[in-house]
Amino acid sequence: MSGYPSYPAYPAGTPGAPGAQLQLTGPDPVQVAAAEPAGQRRATVAFRLILVVPHMFLLFFLGIAALVVAFLGWWGALFTGRLPEFAVNYLSGFMRWVLRYQAYLYLLTDVYPPFTLDDVPEYPVRLAIPERQRLTRAAVFFRFILAIPGIIVSAVATEGASSLVLFVAWLIALVNGHLPRPLHQALTALLRYQIRFYCYYWMLTPAYPWGLFGDAPGMPPAAAGYTAQDGGYGAPPPGYGTAPGYSAGPGFGGAPGYGNPGYGNPGYTPGYGTPASVYGAPGGYGYGAPGGYGAPGGYGPGQTVFQPASWQLVLSKGARQLVVLFLVLGVLMGILNGASNAFSLSSALQRAENASTANNAIGAVNSSYTTLQTRMNRWHYTVSACDQNLTCVTKADANAAAYFSAFASQLSATPMPSGAAAAANQVYSDATRVAQNYAQLSQAANVATYQDTFTRLGLQQSLNRFDQDFNALGAALDNS
Repeated sequence: MSGYPSYPAYPAGTPGAPGAQLQLTGPDPVQVAAAEPAGQRRATVAFRLILVVPHMFLLFFLGIAALVVAFLGWWGALFTGRLPEFAVNYLSGFMRWVLRYQAYLYLLTDVYPPFTLDDVPEYPVRLAIPERQRLTRAAVFFRFILAIPGIIVSAVATEGASSLVLFVAWLIALVNGHLPRPLHQALTALLRYQIRFYCYYWMLTPAYPWGLFGDAPGMPPAAAGYTAQDGGYGAPPPGYGTAPGYSAGPGFGGAPGYGNPGYGNPGYTPGYGTPASVYGAPGGYGYGAPGGYGAPGGYGPGQTVFQPASWQLVLSKGARQLVVLFLVLGVLMGILNGASNAFSLSSALQRAENASTANNAIGAVNSSYTTLQTRMNRWHYTVSACDQNLTCVTKADANAAAYFSAFASQLSATPMPSGAAAAANQVYSDATRVAQNYAQLSQAANVATYQDTFTRLGLQQSLNRFDQDFNALGAALDNS
């Protein structure tokens, strides 16, 4: 993982002296190239989500390690102005794995992703990460803040693609056995932007993520910062070294026996970067230019190697419209999710408020009920001591009426959660009725009237109902 695939060097054709070379003057971006849409086995399409589970499991743990490495690398970049080599090696390998996994999940290829951090030349989706570049320390320090616009764009587009488009793409691939070209291009552009964002966020490049809508026709594949300068033909731009063990095709300083992936060459693999392809060489530059990926050491003639004719990605009108659709759907899903989250937050706050209100109500009701019990115990003792003295008994009943009336007033003044409001009202009604019964008994002029009033009012039944409803109120408060 110590080397990096080099970018293509383009032949003469720009204004200026013959043999002019395109060289990059701005920050070197990360590049992604995908093979042309190809046939896919319906069985693998049908079970794609199951097939990627092993990669999801491994990438979860590799991602945890990537966070640690990125944190350590951040300190190194902050003090030295460059991401340490160990961080570059691991994070670039992790991003290659993520790219292949995402491409397979997005149905851009039917080739199962290998379980490796290394570059796999034969895989039909490839990543080119520039060699260590100097980073601005201020940009490193404020990386999280600077990345906010990029993560918003990436999140919105990904949400839009994931909400409906990927399901439709899955159905199309399941029925037709391949993706339509515009959909393949749009998903490739989305994946490239995602990878560029994460590579920027993890300081593999100082180049801010761009290119969600593809590249302008004829524009150099990296950025508009390419300029034509004298100096020969075929050397890669500064900062992009050929990985150890890799060599260019014949005629470009490479070992014989490796076919140049240019159009019309015997080493060219049909279906990957044909002249009419959106992945073909930029307009104004002839076909047959070295692709920037040489055949790896140990690969002989006849070995399948995906070498893109160009890293340029020019989207068709339909593909650009699909990218717009990604963004529109993402915004709509964001609004819906925001409304749903707001509703959930409101519900959570309401539940928290109810819980707080219930706790306060439980304390207040228990305190009032304890006071009532203490007073009614005193009433019972007083009535027993009256020894059938009617005046003494009616006076005690008047006190009992005041006790229940005070309890009812305290209960009415206690805020209740919505789930216990009905039960509290019932207990209030019971306490008020009992208070009225005791008040009527306290008005009895003789024993006969007292006994007749006690029977007619059904005081004991009212007291039993009060106890039952109070227990129901306690249950309602507990459930709130």
